[in-house]
Amino acid sequence: MILVVDDDPMVTTSLALLLKQAGYRSAAAASPAEALQRLDHGDWQLVLQDMHFSRWASGEEGLELLAEIKGRQPQVPVVLMASWDSDDLAAQGLRAGAADFVIKPWTNEQILRVVKGALGPA
Repeated sequence: MILVVDDDPMVTTSLALLLKQAGYRSAAAASPAEALQRLDHGDWQLVLQDMHFSRWASGEEGLELLAEIKGRQPQVPVVLMASWDSDDLAAQGLRAGAADFVIKPWTNEQILRVVKGALGPA
C-alpha cells in the first residue's frame, strides 16, 4: 500500500487514480498529523510526500515529516515531492533518507518510474 501525503486534493486524487491504474493500492493523508496517524495503522510499502503544507513553504515541515516517518518506519521508502526545483531542498531530503525527489508537475511515466524504483524488484 502506498501512502500519498499532500494537502492538495487534486494531487492526491490524480495520484490515487494513476497508482490504481498501474495496479497499486493507495490511501491519502492531507496533513503531516494525518500521515503519521495512518502510518501507525497500516502496512505501507512506500510514502509519496509533499514538502509544503503551509503558506510559508520553506520545506521545513516536509523535512520534519520525513524525519518522523523514518524514525517510526525506517524500512519504508519515502519519495518527496515539491512544486519547484530546489537543489538544496532535494539534497537535504536525500541526506535525511528520502529515496527520491520529484518536482511537480510530473509526468505519469516519471511517477511510475520513481515508484517502481523506490519499491525495488517485485
